[in-house]
Amino acid sequence: MYPVVILCGGLATRLRPLTTNIPKSLIEVAGRPFIEHQLADLHGQGARRVILCVGHGGEMIREKIGEGERFGILIQYVSDGPRLLGTGGALKAAGRLLDGEFFVLYGDSYLQIDYAAVADSFDAAGTLGLMTVYRNDGKWDTSNVVYEEGRILLYDKKNPVAAMRHIDYGLGMLKTEALDRVPPDQPYDLALLYGGLVKESQLAGFEAFQRFYEIGTIEGLTETRELFKKMKGGKMDTYTTTHLKEASRIIPLIDTAKIETIVRMIADLRSRGGRLFFLGVGGSAANASHAVNDFRKLAGIESYSPTDNVSELTARTNDEGWETALAGWLKVSRLTKNDMLFVLSVGGGSLEPSVSPNLVRAIQFGKEVGAMVVGVVGRDGGYTAQVADCAVIVPTVNPKTVTPHSEAFQAVIWHLIVSHPALQANSPKWESVR
Repeated sequence: MYPVVILCGGLATRLRPLTTNIPKSLIEVAGRPFIEHQLADLHGQGARRVILCVGHGGEMIREKIGEGERFGILIQYVSDGPRLLGTGGALKAAGRLLDGEFFVLYGDSYLQIDYAAVADSFDAAGTLGLMTVYRNDGKWDTSNVVYEEGRILLYDKKNPVAAMRHIDYGLGMLKTEALDRVPPDQPYDLALLYGGLVKESQLAGFEAFQRFYEIGTIEGLTETRELFKKMKGGKMDTYTTTHLKEASRIIPLIDTAKIETIVRMIADLRSRGGRLFFLGVGGSAANASHAVNDFRKLAGIESYSPTDNVSELTARTNDEGWETALAGWLKVSRLTKNDMLFVLSVGGGSLEPSVSPNLVRAIQFGKEVGAMVVGVVGRDGGYTAQVADCAVIVPTVNPKTVTPHSEAFQAVIWHLIVSHPALQANSPKWESVR
């Protein structure tokens, strides 16, 4: 992971008398100095190099934390010296140890965010900086950001306006060349640098969905201590937050070009009067049934799913076998080259090993008659991905959660397709009610 700069050189006047004799970073939280919790989290996120920008009490931090061996992280120090340089000035001083991209973390923040996802977003944006933001609506502190679709449109900590719904979350990313805008060896606020990058359209945004915790105020310190009392094993994430983080990592990895291709193919299908057959088993069969409804009602396309007729499905399975049940149904439905099969599956079907072999036989029959085949599948996509005219694969970010994410994103993607302007002919109920 990119290096992480932690800004921990402030005077922490709002925490006095707690910080009269120690720096804020060494305040005890759950039996450990707060900075140790930050470093443990960073190591778990993959960080192996951290630069601490210290000022007030900097030597105490160095003596307590050392060079990072016990955290599995190389820790370097940059000190303000006799005059505090502020957050921006401290970053400028740290710039001599940096080359390229790096994270910036406030020394009083404990965040529930996926650093790898932030880095991916920053790399994709191509800007000099990125700010993480949270939809705050004035709840935790004064909102100071106007954020829209991955862009920071306005950032001002001193002059809030009504349009500001988000707040600086406490984590940013910069390229070292952005530090050229900071004057050397004099106090400077990081907020000024961010504000300048906004004016240059060089500050991207990344929205976090878990609230931030901080120890910059007595109230914030109390909440953070309560948080750590609830944590198990020193880990921030519950299964819920981990699962949602995984989902957020999947989204930017999905091949949007393939989705657009499927949209065009279905639009062509509708224009020639072809039929759409959704194939899925298990949880994917439920998605297939739902999709049939929406494509018929919202897109005006004649659609069917063989698993909707339980009597016929079980009769065919009983008499002919599970492997050929779907193909037999398609034969009676007189599938032709004018039609399309839309496969929804986690594994995509396989004969060896035998997993959803009925999908394989159905696809093979579809290919025999010349029907188009598309799909939304998980993992490596199996047989569907091998032979389909176009298949979207839901990326695997955790091998233990392939099925729930694959089936969830099947619904996300086909809902996207049926609501695409090129296909949607009728508005859903709640979008049409005024």
